[in-house]
Amino acid sequence: MPTLLIRYGELGLKSESVRRRFEQALVQDIRRKHLLAGVGCVTSSLRGRLFVDSDDWRRSCELLSRTFGVVSFSPVEKVTSELSGLGEAVKEFSRPLVFKGASFAVRTRRTGNHPYTSQTLARELGSVILDSHKDLGLTVDLDEPDAEVFVEVRERDAYLYSSVMRGPGGMPKGTQGKVLSVVGSERGIVASWLLMKRGCNVLVASEDVALPAPLSSWNPDLKVVRPEGDLFAQAKYMDCEGVVLEWGVEDLERGAILKGDLPVFHPLIGMALEDVRRLLERILA
Repeated sequence: MPTLLIRYGELGLKSESVRRRFEQALVQDIRRKHLLAGVGCVTSSLRGRLFVDSDDWRRSCELLSRTFGVVSFSPVEKVTSELSGLGEAVKEFSRPLVFKGASFAVRTRRTGNHPYTSQTLARELGSVILDSHKDLGLTVDLDEPDAEVFVEVRERDAYLYSSVMRGPGGMPKGTQGKVLSVVGSERGIVASWLLMKRGCNVLVASEDVALPAPLSSWNPDLKVVRPEGDLFAQAKYMDCEGVVLEWGVEDLERGAILKGDLPVFHPLIGMALEDVRRLLERILA
């Protein structure tokens, strides 16, 4: 089974100590999701990258696509970074990707000290593919190729892949404060999701406990409670640091303003209805 290479975004820009803490939170969330899904996995890391080896890599892809903090991921083949061995590996890796008359591109990234640059490596590996598939009449197209071979070199190892799958991005679960989010409609689902994406530990308050159920696929530990009287008192009792409301700008124009002694977040306030619906479709998919 292929290893999954995971890329994260803004958490990599934090200070060293904060980055380690956020990366650990991301790893814990990945492991937790696999545990609850009944999929065995082993995680490892290099600076700027995480790796997952699992018993069911396709199921792992589904889980990673709903893990906050994951920007993208790819099934990869690990090979040597030594040029001759890497060339042989790329030749075999490209074989099922190309076809007669196809165009292709080699995309390279490199971290560490090597006797070649990324540009030199791309040219060398491109030549290997052309020479090894002369009967197919391949051409190089860096703009809109039929096939792409990605090569990421990190010290002594290289990782080959042909596809990049998107994650939700954002910050890892639980790296920010705890908030109480009111869900009275599908708009509340979107508002809660946006705060979850920012790393908040979201506690949902809803009269209909089934309504926020789609959020459980993003956070399987999601807790739902019923609203009780004073929303701010309930939030403070549950150690929340803020309240999230689903109201948009049209509600505020009608005077629907809630005041209290905790921060109030309106994540949908600047969003058009079409944007809210588009996000909802993604959340429910």
